Amino acid sequence: MKKFVLGAIFALICGSALFAQTLKDGFFFAMDSNWTNNQKNQVVINVINGRIVSAAWNIISLDAGTPDHKAIARAGTDSAITTWAAQAKVVEDFLVSSQNVNATSVPGGPPNVKPFFDLVKRATDRRAVAVVKGNFHDGWHYAEEAEHDDFHTKNTVLITVVNGTIVDVLWNGILLGMPASVNPSKVITSLSNNNRGYPMPGSKRPWHLQAVDVAAELVKKQNPSSLTMLPNNKPDAISGVSIEINHFLEAARAALR
Repeated sequence: MKKFVLGAIFALICGSALFAQTLKDGFFFAMDSNWTNNQKNQVVINVINGRIVSAAWNIISLDAGTPDHKAIARAGTDSAITTWAAQAKVVEDFLVSSQNVNATSVPGGPPNVKPFFDLVKRATDRRAVAVVKGNFHDGWHYAEEAEHDDFHTKNTVLITVVNGTIVDVLWNGILLGMPASVNPSKVITSLSNNNRGYPMPGSKRPWHLQAVDVAAELVKKQNPSSLTMLPNNKPDAISGVSIEINHFLEAARAALR
């Protein structure tokens, strides 16, 4: 039994060492595929000479007027999120020091580290493609309009930038006149009632699906100025999108500044 246990430990160590040696260099990004409780985890990994030298774990939210969790923690406006951010830092440091992408728990980390390590393994998979170098400042950039638009919405944009490249964009809005108990988020409202919660005159596609297509176009073009509009403020080259995008572009420019 002792020989078997020692052999298993040796195999695990060798396997971890082999994994660390085969990591590709570069910046890698991974994000949850679906929203869970209106949240998505995001992970950024930087690999140099086959070793993870930095890791960032963050959470974005569909709640109205909500920046990323790390920004909320820095602002000190939510004690629970501040605690999570401190625990996430412990997990990030653990990964860099141990190079162990298969951990199931981390002393001092949050109770559930599975979302983080699931994304780390996806980001460091041999098939993962490194994020190319771009022109923007790395991090999570949030902007919120000062005034409501003609549709009673204060538009918000949260842009994730990795290695200077835009990798994710969340277009949302704060709806005027809705009680806090309802959570006046345009995305959440549009998701309600079987995806028909936010009325779209002249279109059967709900707002949140069109907004995702617009956001994806920004990720593709990498510049708000590359998204051109018709005189009615609607895009002239995004299939299936009939909503006005001028306020989105203004908020996106503000976020990237």
